[in-house]
Amino acid sequence: MRLPDGHIAITPTNVLYTTLKPQDIVIMNLNNELVEGKHQPSSEKRLHAEIYKARPAVQAVVHVHSRYAIALASVGMEIPVSNIEILALGGPIPVAPFATPGTVEVGLGAAKYFTEKPELKALLLQNHGMVTIGKDLLDACQNAYKAETGAEIYHLALQTGKPVKVLTKEQISNIFTHYKDPKEQC
Repeated sequence: MRLPDGHIAITPTNVLYTTLKPQDIVIMNLNNELVEGKHQPSSEKRLHAEIYKARPAVQAVVHVHSRYAIALASVGMEIPVSNIEILALGGPIPVAPFATPGTVEVGLGAAKYFTEKPELKALLLQNHGMVTIGKDLLDACQNAYKAETGAEIYHLALQTGKPVKVLTKEQISNIFTHYKDPKEQC
């Protein structure tokens, strides 16, 4: 996540999440240089840094290797707006072309998508995984959860052999209208 001083708090490389402690989190700058911590930053530090550079309002980046996202990304299949989860992420969720993990190219490629489509909150990385952004760490994590759930739903729908129904522009407009100005409150 982005810190108030502009540095980034990121998970360390080669530390299992099951053993990770708060003191293991690493602080780095946008040039991928270690500022504070006893470990080296994540091998995907360039992916995170390039997104933060390209989108100053983004406060958190999450990168995961979730099953359904990788499965769809491995066949280059974007996730259409076939469910509410994908709509909430600014979908359809595209697939960025393959770039070697850990390189600046993967970061620049992802940053390009998030810059060109500011409402996009999730991106599939071909043969690699997924990256999400958010207004804070919880938001970015929730967006990763929504993206994986949406990917799973889409995958399951494809298994029926029937065409997946994508929400129309009118349906999407109606959804946004309802949630911005709901007629009935719970």
